[in-house]
Amino acid sequence: MNVEEIRGLKGQTVTLRLLPDAPGAPVVTGRVLGMIEAADGLVLTVEPNGAPGKRITVHHQHITSAMPA
Repeated sequence: MNVEEIRGLKGQTVTLRLLPDAPGAPVVTGRVLGMIEAADGLVLTVEPNGAPGKRITVHHQHITSAMPA
């Protein structure tokens, strides 16, 4: 996925498929709360389904696909 496609996920609940070495791999499902531009690229903040209040971060280069959840 490219960065522009990933930016469009903000506010949506999605299932992210991740590379095998990514934290949370192989799949993270939750609401994309926001994103920041970091030195190494775009970083998403996701609230996982079933864990209200918990936050995880996912670097864009670890995302292979995203689907509505």
